[in-house]
Amino acid sequence: MLKELYLEHVASKLNTFRTFMAELGIDQLLISSGQVKVQYQDDMFYPFKANVYFKEWLPINRRQDCFLLIAQEGRPTLYLNNAEDIWHTAPQSLPTGWDEPFTVDYFQSHKQLAEKLPLDNTALAYLGEDNEFGLPAERVNPEALRNHVDYQRRFKTAYEHACMREANRLAVSAHEAARKAFMAGESELGIQAAYLADCNCSENEMPYPVIAGLNEHAAILHHHNLFRDAPAQHRSFLIDAGVDVNGYASDITRTYAFDPNSDFAAMVDAMDQKQQELVAASGLGTSGIELHKLSHQKIAEVLVQFDVVNVSADEAVASGLTNTFYPHGIGHGIGVNVHEKGGDLKDPSGGRVSPPEEYPKLRNTTDFVATQVHTVEPGLYFIPALLDKLKGGEQEAKVNWARVEEFIPYGGIRIEDNIVIHADGTLENLTRDAQAALV
Repeated sequence: MLKELYLEHVASKLNTFRTFMAELGIDQLLISSGQVKVQYQDDMFYPFKANVYFKEWLPINRRQDCFLLIAQEGRPTLYLNNAEDIWHTAPQSLPTGWDEPFTVDYFQSHKQLAEKLPLDNTALAYLGEDNEFGLPAERVNPEALRNHVDYQRRFKTAYEHACMREANRLAVSAHEAARKAFMAGESELGIQAAYLADCNCSENEMPYPVIAGLNEHAAILHHHNLFRDAPAQHRSFLIDAGVDVNGYASDITRTYAFDPNSDFAAMVDAMDQKQQELVAASGLGTSGIELHKLSHQKIAEVLVQFDVVNVSADEAVASGLTNTFYPHGIGHGIGVNVHEKGGDLKDPSGGRVSPPEEYPKLRNTTDFVATQVHTVEPGLYFIPALLDKLKGGEQEAKVNWARVEEFIPYGGIRIEDNIVIHADGTLENLTRDAQAALV
């Protein structure tokens, strides 16, 4: 079934690419998977991940030095490096039968490959990090081409949905393993180990580094330097982690309270309810900017509910007070990029919708489109560095500082689901559906 969806995916991409290539005067397009990077003053390599522009065509995320050539006629040609290498594991290959849409050719060196490629064609463009063949600068990653590619990636195929559906299924199971490890008193590093073991992945195969913050560390938005020693007391736990399937990511966040009868546990429940209200409001045609503004209203309601602020929810939003407790955006597109490109593109020619001045971190600024996949991830944090900026200013009196001090040891809360907007306007919550199936 997945193979058939993949073949349909390639056919759809080919039609889309050829249309805008013709519009841009591009006769042929060469896409590189990328090269491994050597660590400075060493002979060791950084972990390799393929160029995202390559991954949306081919589920080869761990094979360097591959190239895809797309022309206006005929099958695309996939060039694979098969130079003899006794030092490393055999390179990743396509699943059986998945090479049907391509003409597969092999090379042993870039010199040999250059003789196969139409590099003299002035209507050839290149997408990739390294200009391996010394092409003129104007033909390498031209902005107009990247705008078209990034814009079309907002529209997902059934194959892409299937990959992210499976990525959510695997990640949800691993999240449950992490939750159990937290409740068993494990360290952050031990919790990460439980997560990786459950999804049967190495750390380098993750779509992004696992965020696993205990207690105050839940207030560090990207807490990657995990502690190997468990704290004396487990109060709270925030995990933000996904799984990669054929180059497509899931991106899920959950927050837990160790004591189910604590005020923090009640706050987590309140945030979960608000998050689901925001999911329901994130449908077809919804403005990303308006959804983010609504999320600030929802966060303000929680702050009022738990006596963290001394003003109304409306005033907390209007005065910018919620920015201290909620410093990031409501979400982002997701696909071969964890933070998918194109969320600010209103058209393929490069017209953009800038985030409002009061919310500069917002990624999705345009209206949501059919088949798009995006995350909904409101957060509420007690970050000392941000809270300290309120002291001595006009906002200080609006905060119940005694209540803040009670919550600082818990760090914060973030809850994140992955949402598909179907063409008929219905929403599919990949994350919650996977959770329901796990029970």
